[in-house]
Amino acid sequence: MDVYQTVLVAAATGFFSAFGTGIAMKTDIAWIKRILEQHENRIGVIEKKDF
Repeated sequence: MDVYQTVLVAAATGFFSAFGTGIAMKTDIAWIKRILEQHENRIGVIEKKDF
């Protein structure tokens, strides 16, 4: 029974760790996309002012 509980706890810990990592990566990717769009808009404004 001890081995079963140990394996169950290890599996649950691994699952939640992977799930948390996936959520963090998804959030970071969305943030990076938003920042890139803002930079593209700023660069577009600067390019329009030069001409």
